[in-house]
Amino acid sequence: MPVAYSYARFSSDKQRDGDSLRRQRDLALQFIERNPELELDLDTTLNLTDEGLSAYKGVAQTKGALGAFIRLVEDRQIASGSYLLVEALDRLSRQTPRQAFNQLNTLVDSGIVVVTLTDNKIYTREILDNDHGMSLIFAIMLMARAHEESVTKGRRISAAWNNKFNKIKDGVQLTARVPFWINKEDRRKVIPAKVAIVKEIFKMGANGFGAMKIAQELNAKKLPTPTSKSTRWALSSVKKVLASEAVLGTLVTADGQRHEGYYPSVISERLWSKSRFTGQSSKTARGTASVHPLSGLMFCKNCKGTAQRSGKSGRVRRDGTKNNWKTLVCANSITHASGCDYRSISYDKILSSVIAGLSQMGDYSPQDDIGKKIYAKRERAEQLQDLIDMVTAPLDGKRVKPTATAKSNLAKMFSQLDVLRKEIEELVEIRRPMNQRLIEGGRKAILSGEISNALMRQTIKRCEIDFKKALLDIYSHDGSSIAGVMLKDDEERNRDEAKRAYTSVKRK
Repeated sequence: MPVAYSYARFSSDKQRDGDSLRRQRDLALQFIERNPELELDLDTTLNLTDEGLSAYKGVAQTKGALGAFIRLVEDRQIASGSYLLVEALDRLSRQTPRQAFNQLNTLVDSGIVVVTLTDNKIYTREILDNDHGMSLIFAIMLMARAHEESVTKGRRISAAWNNKFNKIKDGVQLTARVPFWINKEDRRKVIPAKVAIVKEIFKMGANGFGAMKIAQELNAKKLPTPTSKSTRWALSSVKKVLASEAVLGTLVTADGQRHEGYYPSVISERLWSKSRFTGQSSKTARGTASVHPLSGLMFCKNCKGTAQRSGKSGRVRRDGTKNNWKTLVCANSITHASGCDYRSISYDKILSSVIAGLSQMGDYSPQDDIGKKIYAKRERAEQLQDLIDMVTAPLDGKRVKPTATAKSNLAKMFSQLDVLRKEIEELVEIRRPMNQRLIEGGRKAILSGEISNALMRQTIKRCEIDFKKALLDIYSHDGSSIAGVMLKDDEERNRDEAKRAYTSVKRK
């Protein structure tokens, strides 16, 4: 019985709140009901929905559920002859016709039957090869139209924003979104209490305080944060204020233009230049290819807060080089938001420990009827193996030549063991759900040396670090876990504790 996979995608919040997702899912169910002769079994184990991902820029194909599905097809984890049901070809891709058709061709060449539900069009390797190119031409025409629609939409949006940018010169407010110290209704007015906080931040920066120390001081004084969503100042929030030109009254628009005098100036240029933090904000860093493999997965076991990556540098050598270290620390220990002490552990050590832990993860153990059969057969296989070991074991240190009967019985046991192992493999493959295949695929790629944040997230649910004991717990999406992975040996622990004790005495 072939399996049908229903893929749905939408790219905007408006579509999320509307009827798009329900409509796409209903179309898939209606196709299966209208075609009982296909005997399609709708898969419900693999989440094939991409919410808010663009098919024009190729995000859904690389980072989304569609990308995961394509990787499973390429790894032959999804059987040839399976159906992929989509509302239309533009749900799969809005890239150039060449890129879009390459993706469709990859799927059908792997034996996947692609069905577009709005026009009931079916694409297979055989159809594309044998209908004199009609399906091929039709598909490329649809792909070209979808791409052109996206290009046209992009131009219109760009033109609309350019029109807004041009009106800034006439004194028109661009959007209602303004810095937290500016009045939302009138950008020419400031909020005095919040301007005082901005000035405090820049004064501390001018006195040599780093962003981390400034956040600690603001939290100690219990000063209001930029938004009501957070009760404490974060490192990134301080960095954004120190790097912002809005404090000088300047608005920098997306087209790179600087509009001076757009806001009231609340900081002098001299103070801004002296205090400005030149590092990247967290938001900017996340938007680049420099996202580290464990980003968003690491947490403190004590307070459940985020484990944040930190950098340290050594002294500059005579040749101009210097050592650089990357570590993870409990983010709450930085701002004293919890009872956690500030302790850092090598990032490279944690990464290598996560990879080592993944290699030790236990096998998936299903608990349904097939799972019970697997358990019973494994138990029987273990009994047979024990019996074989007993028969073939030396007697009093001397190997005894088996009789003809013993040889015959031994051959039967080996044959039974081979049959059992094959049956177990077949049952495991039948029962293994699609999300487990996805997890296993990610784990396999990581262990083969392909390290990325996307693969880590595909495999790992979360990791918790006990910074005091230097221990790591890893939790997988399939419920398996490994606890107590050591991040430091006894010598490293003793050295760190001695250093900590020395620092404490020195401070006193």
